Amino acid sequence: MPNRSLPGKMIDQRGFSARETEVWSSHMIRSGEIAEAIGMLSQGPAGRDGRREALVAHPSSQEPGIGLSPGIAVAFGVLLPGETTRPRRHNASSFTMALSGTAKVEVGDRSFDVTARDSWNTPGMRVETLTNTGPEPFTYVSYSNAPLLQKLEVFYEEFDPAVGDKAVAESEVATSFSTKIARAKEAAGGPVDVGESGAMLLPYEHLIDPDFVESHALLWRWEDLADHLGLVRSLTTGYTGRPLWCLYNPATGTRNGTTFSFFATMTAAGPNFTGPAHKHVSAAINYILDGSGYSIVDGVRLDWEAGDIMLSAPGWAPHGHATKGEGAVILTIQDHPLHIGMESLIWQEDIKGGPILTLGSQAGFETNLAEIREASDA
Repeated sequence: MPNRSLPGKMIDQRGFSARETEVWSSHMIRSGEIAEAIGMLSQGPAGRDGRREALVAHPSSQEPGIGLSPGIAVAFGVLLPGETTRPRRHNASSFTMALSGTAKVEVGDRSFDVTARDSWNTPGMRVETLTNTGPEPFTYVSYSNAPLLQKLEVFYEEFDPAVGDKAVAESEVATSFSTKIARAKEAAGGPVDVGESGAMLLPYEHLIDPDFVESHALLWRWEDLADHLGLVRSLTTGYTGRPLWCLYNPATGTRNGTTFSFFATMTAAGPNFTGPAHKHVSAAINYILDGSGYSIVDGVRLDWEAGDIMLSAPGWAPHGHATKGEGAVILTIQDHPLHIGMESLIWQEDIKGGPILTLGSQAGFETNLAEIREASDA
């Protein structure tokens, strides 16, 4: 191979084809393995952060940034009765679902009492503390975008941040920005048109004081969510979409996320529901809450049941899912909003020659939901 190095360690790209993408394989962790890990975590002392957590590591994952997909960390955790985690904040965002027991969740200036299958988001740089409030162990599963930040070498974390000069309440910080009378960007002026293409220039002050949407911790109580699952469960094979609800955080806007990096969806599929095969660059992780079924991922069949968790859709791998006789309830995490923000969310609903669209940057796909509702009303 010819020497591609140029002065200053530049790389000559002429005559070389693009690197072929190495798609991760689908990967399954069985419920028994998860139960064993939680049992192991319950022994001995908690970690220095007051937590007892185990990361789910994909065989292809390497430091820095261990995850079940390249950009998503999955951790199962347990808090014993009376235990409280050390106050912690970092610049990753996360989504957590309680699995058993009861706890008090404190995120920034908000506090929630949670029980099994309640879930919440923790925005970046919000102090989070968990306290087991019951007589039984409190268990949970948590997802974060920490691996991506660690790969970029920009992951920031600190403990006990309410000490000394970090004692300013987060609500006061947000209020100080939103009520500021004169902002630097206003003195600098607005965008300046450049040419006729729509291009503009912005002063530096806009970069250091951008407009923002306040991001808060939100709670999705299972008892509230469960009331809506019957509607999607009634959709049967032949529906060209997926029978699910997105746990939507309005701060994410058109990213349609639960956090700014990924969405959490709750699928409630009836017996023997078969969804369409498709593919997308966003990675998807399925945690089976109830029922059983199987997935075909890149030609490989994986049978699953309640309590299993799997990387069910490695980026750009063709895949489809089907339930068995009792149907299934599934929590899915997907880094869909991250890709929308990067204009990289390419998606193909029909893998047999259908169009590849960039969702979030152009009009997307349609489903046959209207026809199904018309037929049911007839």
